[in-house]
Amino acid sequence: MPSRLPAAVAVLLLLPLSPVLEEADAAGKVAGTLSLRDALTAPGRPVMIEARLVRAGILGQTGLGGEQLEFTVEGKKAGTAMTGGDGRAFLEYTPRRRGHYAVKVRLPQSQRVESSEASATVACWERRRPMLLVEFAALTEDTKAPLVPLPPLPLELGRRDRPSPAPDAADELNRLARFYYNVIYLVGGGDGEIGDLGEVRAWLQDHKFPVGFSLRLPPGRAQLTPIIEDLRADGWDNLKAGIGRTRGFAEVLVAQRMEVVIVPEPDRGELPDKAQVAKNWKEVRAKLHR
Repeated sequence: MPSRLPAAVAVLLLLPLSPVLEEADAAGKVAGTLSLRDALTAPGRPVMIEARLVRAGILGQTGLGGEQLEFTVEGKKAGTAMTGGDGRAFLEYTPRRRGHYAVKVRLPQSQRVESSEASATVACWERRRPMLLVEFAALTEDTKAPLVPLPPLPLELGRRDRPSPAPDAADELNRLARFYYNVIYLVGGGDGEIGDLGEVRAWLQDHKFPVGFSLRLPPGRAQLTPIIEDLRADGWDNLKAGIGRTRGFAEVLVAQRMEVVIVPEPDRGELPDKAQVAKNWKEVRAKLHR
């Protein structure tokens, strides 16, 4: 009987075929994916806008280097930058007044790669205004209100299981953003790339949530602590409160001496003593300002 090769050997025998597959794909333009990070700064302070161009493959995403990207801010060309070997490109930008600046990046006139454009926000905030951390999970409708981290995004646009917004969440958060806070959206950690945030921004915009600074957490809720510490070290020491839905979020904010509201009110599980709970979003504003 013919012997069967171990699975590891079989995989090794297949690896030399990968250059052939790459060459076959190269007959046309490579399908790339552009993504763009939100950026946070203060008026008159330069900030680095980061874009990334990648190609999806069997073993994950691969950066596409040597491509010229074009950046626009508020519809006006802001500059160009070349992608490095990891697919990343950077552009320094200095907003002069507070507000939210719409940023886009595109790949013009490439001979080997095609990609749709990507968009993000440069948040230019006064440091004295309080900042509100909002866990993305708290914005979605789920009557069970789990106290464990939710599965990470990305969302797939157009899918039937795309989450619905929690009742009154957009209206109440708009009121908080209008009169009290600048909003930082925290998206659950995972091993996805920064393009995940593009889908989150689209969801927030579709459901009329206030414009804010979106930030994706690395895997593990404990990663929120160093992010808060980094923000404070960078001069953003007016982090005042948070709205979330998980125990881990509440524990971190209480440890950081920040006010925190968990919504909706959990059916079970324990929260830190200083964490507040709200039955629904109608109660959130009162909890933060009582």
